Amino acid sequence: MMNLKIRSKAQASFLFVVLLALFLSGCIPTSGNITAQPVSVPAIDKGNIENGRNLFLGRVHFKYSGPPCMGCHSVGNNGLLGGGAMGPNLTDVSARLNQTELISILSNFGPKISPVMEPIYTEHPLTVSEQADLIVFLNASSGEAETDKELIVVALSLAGFAAGVALLGIIYRGRVRGVRAPLVRKAREQEA
Repeated sequence: MMNLKIRSKAQASFLFVVLLALFLSGCIPTSGNITAQPVSVPAIDKGNIENGRNLFLGRVHFKYSGPPCMGCHSVGNNGLLGGGAMGPNLTDVSARLNQTELISILSNFGPKISPVMEPIYTEHPLTVSEQADLIVFLNASSGEAETDKELIVVALSLAGFAAGVALLGIIYRGRVRGVRAPLVRKAREQEA
């Protein structure tokens, strides 16, 4: 019987280690041997606007598991709640930067490299087709009206908070009275 318990603990420990290894394997960065190749102008002409939008919004994952652009940036009226506010709004980025600068930022190679994006996309480089799709999408977004959805986010947050308070009020409404009343009654009986 004793050997069975030890064997069972050993199996449980082994299973735990295997599951932990599988979980943590998703946290391992890509090999440092992968380097981004800058996209060429003819490749940009073959870019797909819709795929660029999906890559930007995170609906389609980058090949080397980089984070979606929308986590830090916003473009026009894309996304239900807009995009991130950590990076600049990229709605008219093609009017502010030329193609060479856009290529340089997306590939981490050339005259203009983003100090914030460089460490992230060095570990998770964008492929040539991903760069082309993003540039075509950003070029197509030029001139769109920039929208600020911050008030919507604040309103949804406040509504969620109020709903949570109301739900807790409903769940716990009779608990205090249900516990306190018998205690008060018992204390009065003991005084009398």
